[in-house]
Amino acid sequence: MARAQALAEYLEAHRSQMIAEIEELVRLETPSGEEAALRAAADVVASRWEGLGARVRRHPVPGVGVHLEVTLAPEASDGGAALVLGHLDTVYPVGTLQAWPFRTEGSRAYGPGAYDMKAGLVMMAWAVQALCAMGSAPRRAVRLLVTADEEVGSGSSRALIERAARGAALALVLEPAAPGGAVKTARKGVARYRIEVTGKSAHAGNDVGRGVSAIVALAQLVLAAHGLSRPSDGTTVNVGVVGGGTRPNVVPERAWADVDVRFVTRAEAERVDREMRALAASDGARVEVTGGVDRWPLERTGAVAELYRQAREAAAELGIELAEASVGGASDGNITAELGLPTLDGLGPVGDGAHSAATEYVDLSELPRRTALLACLLERL
Repeated sequence: MARAQALAEYLEAHRSQMIAEIEELVRLETPSGEEAALRAAADVVASRWEGLGARVRRHPVPGVGVHLEVTLAPEASDGGAALVLGHLDTVYPVGTLQAWPFRTEGSRAYGPGAYDMKAGLVMMAWAVQALCAMGSAPRRAVRLLVTADEEVGSGSSRALIERAARGAALALVLEPAAPGGAVKTARKGVARYRIEVTGKSAHAGNDVGRGVSAIVALAQLVLAAHGLSRPSDGTTVNVGVVGGGTRPNVVPERAWADVDVRFVTRAEAERVDREMRALAASDGARVEVTGGVDRWPLERTGAVAELYRQAREAAAELGIELAEASVGGASDGNITAELGLPTLDGLGPVGDGAHSAATEYVDLSELPRRTALLACLLERL
């Protein structure tokens, strides 16, 4: 307990520096796809880690930015590496800071991307710095990935994550905590589909009977897709975007819909996938369903429960009553979980308002203890 408290006291003494680093990253606006902005922010993060003696490898991706692979291999490393996941990209377009600049009010720091998840990146560096200051080091070699495309599905970083996961012993994810500071021991999986319907165009006044309306067929399919939801099993289906047609006086030949599916288990994902692909129109229109599972669920396995148990014990030494949560959103932790790697998510800051620039904030009163918890886990797991 004295050890954990010493880490917390060290970090409390450096709280203002931590806040300054969070502000620096927030002021570097990094929306997904803004390659130059993400490169600049990656340089700042890389420099911080190089200053701690870590080895940093840059993985540039045209049109995306730079993914960072940071390796910290202490002499006392034991077994497989601890894989730590974070991301630099945010959901906010450049210019958001003009309307909602970074600011602190009382115990809160507001700013686009502060909570999700630039504070988590700062916390990770300070967790390692605190261990070094205490004459300690992570128990295992640490492999940190800071990616540039998590908010848009990790398309260009997935292979890097999968490669880094090979040979790792566990994964820790720096995404923000669930409400109240809970870590995330389960996340729903995500599937995305597009339903495309092809009918037959015709004049809506003179020859309407010769046409086959793709929009009418799609409307029926939208209801059928929503009917695949099983809320009691944690499965939800949402048709979020639709389009089609050309003019009001033309029977529409084409229409389409984009569908989001969330699920708790593989069995439910497979059921929905079968039934989505079996969708058919009843009026002669042709239906094509494309897409599929993007991320399998992070399920609360026995190994995940054990990680949580150890985190809860470490948190208790810091005076934190650490709860756990299951959430509907996915993260890169879903990717490591799919590979069978025990994964504990939500180890980033306490706060709220993710993806809401005007209200997104980090709870600064919890920042030192929360960072000390991360340091304790690196030292013990």
